[in-house]
Amino acid sequence: MPASAAPPRPHDIGLPNALVRKRRHFRRIGYVMLLLAALTAIPGWFLYGLALWGAWAINPPPWPQTVVAYFLVITSTVTLVLGLWYLLLAQVRRLARVVEGGDSIPPRLCPGCQWPCDQSDRFCRHCGKPLFLK
Repeated sequence: MPASAAPPRPHDIGLPNALVRKRRHFRRIGYVMLLLAALTAIPGWFLYGLALWGAWAINPPPWPQTVVAYFLVITSTVTLVLGLWYLLLAQVRRLARVVEGGDSIPPRLCPGCQWPCDQSDRFCRHCGKPLFLK
């Protein structure tokens, strides 16, 4: 195992490697977009506030400042929406895979009653006997 490999997240256990890589990729893009949204929102809203304050004080700001303020506010809004969209896509991919159940791990059987149990169960839901992990 390479030293740079991150430990798997609990929700990624049992999913195919291709799906885990896509989820990580979407999460990474989402976090970068949210960081970019924050970095453009702070100066954008500051400049936008200065433009509004100048208009209120009947001292109009220079038009390039207003254009830059609008550009930064619009950019921060778009990157915020895209960042949240990519994070939602990462979550939906996991849920779709769980619901689809294509390449998932087959269910465990209770050693006592042979009732199918989930991988996360510690006790059988049918007979109540403990399920020992091997």
